[in-house]
Amino acid sequence: MRKRNKVVGTTSYINRETGEIKEMEVIEADIYEKDSNFYKLFLQDFISALDLIANKKTKLCYWILTNMNRDNMLLYSYRQIADKTGISYGIVADTMKTLQEADFLCRQSSNCYIINPGILFKGTYQRRSIALSKYYECEQGKKLSSEEKRLQDIQKSIAKLQRQEKRIQKGLDMAKSFEESDNA
Repeated sequence: MRKRNKVVGTTSYINRETGEIKEMEVIEADIYEKDSNFYKLFLQDFISALDLIANKKTKLCYWILTNMNRDNMLLYSYRQIADKTGISYGIVADTMKTLQEADFLCRQSSNCYIINPGILFKGTYQRRSIALSKYYECEQGKKLSSEEKRLQDIQKSIAKLQRQEKRIQKGLDMAKSFEESDNA
């Protein structure tokens, strides 16, 4: 928060103890919140300037910036993105995966991505706070999904080991029965 003081004029005050009249400056204090560490970037002009040297992945990133909605969401599937940008499906899939790993965006569903408001946001700080909350919910859901996947992988490994144990036990039983028949 920042505080700005501004002299708005003078007024007369009477000192109660002495009865003396004094002229005093009247100061108006304005307390406000201000975002800092931001650059103004005129996106269309910036993209046009860099478009000359950009590769397909960079062009896809620019496309994402210009096609996200006011809630910091991109509402397109990989196929729709590929069709609209003219970039191959493989490059779109690879780039989107890389952007997710880089914490630039989070996949909420197959055709809904939330761009990290900690990196990029257009709007008021109140709307940014709401978008940050949604982004962190998405990230939390992704972490739960990865934990569930890890649990499933462990369960598959246990089942595989149990099957191997049964085969080994069956082999041991067969060897034991052969040994008993040879001794008889």
